[in-house]
Amino acid sequence: MKRDRDVATWSGAYFATLTIDGQLVPIIGQRPGASVAPPTLTGHGLERSNQIVLGAVTLGILHKHIGDTVTLQSEVPGTDQVQTTHLRIAGTATMPTIGQGTSLHLEMGTGAVVPYTAVPARLRNPPITSSPEGPDAIFVRLKAGVSPAAALPQLRRIAAATGNLDNDGVVVDSVERPAEIVNYKTLGATPAILGAALAAGAVIGLVLTLVASVRRRQRDLALLKTLGFTRRQLSAAVACQATVPVTLGVLVGVPLGIVSGRYLWDLFANDIHVVPVPTVSALAVVLITLGAIVLANLVSLIPGRIAARTSIGTLLRAD
Repeated sequence: MKRDRDVATWSGAYFATLTIDGQLVPIIGQRPGASVAPPTLTGHGLERSNQIVLGAVTLGILHKHIGDTVTLQSEVPGTDQVQTTHLRIAGTATMPTIGQGTSLHLEMGTGAVVPYTAVPARLRNPPITSSPEGPDAIFVRLKAGVSPAAALPQLRRIAAATGNLDNDGVVVDSVERPAEIVNYKTLGATPAILGAALAAGAVIGLVLTLVASVRRRQRDLALLKTLGFTRRQLSAAVACQATVPVTLGVLVGVPLGIVSGRYLWDLFANDIHVVPVPTVSALAVVLITLGAIVLANLVSLIPGRIAARTSIGTLLRAD
């Protein structure tokens, strides 16, 4: 991995299924303080050899809390021995959907991270395999700005250059996304289309409101023209009429949207047991706010032209 310029850091991992307080749980064995580990939800990650990090669902099934102690047991293959380890729960984390190909496997809320020393040596390195001793998998974190698609070819070349002629079964996989995230991605552009449709509806509603207002207030506009207003000033008055409600809507809607959107996102993220990290930048919010005000002025052009063409004769006919 040191030969790959795209890799920022990496950590080894072992996979097994062990018994925790009488429950079979799929686990990841890692060194305490591993640089690449499942992201922490609550508490903290695995920092010491007497700690364990659980998935949120597993924590609930065990009826435990952070700070409690659990008993980890594993039967050593080929013997009648049982290895017992007592570990303190340090926190909860989002588990990756990888591991042993059995019916019981790691999921986002299911599983545990334990010190690799808690996994019996015969489970870490089974004698029946021809592969050299070492982790079952290596978690890789790429450098900032490097896409997985760009980094994969070099990682595969490194994997192909290591081991024996059979390549020791080394396989380089891209990002493994859990079913919950894959299902969410099937929405595709639907949220964006819905947002665009709502924005289009708001724009059309604003245009119709301005046109109706101009036609309803033709006498007032004619009076202003009589007092010396130019066509440009009448158009500016209509533009102000469009800008004021949009500005008030932005001042109220943007903070309310940020708060409610973050709250709803947190609910969704907690429901699928992922870290609720916001992905909308402050710059995007500012640009959307300014864009709404600019758009309000643009849509006021047509009603503004109608207002500018108001004849003084309208005032005389009204009188």
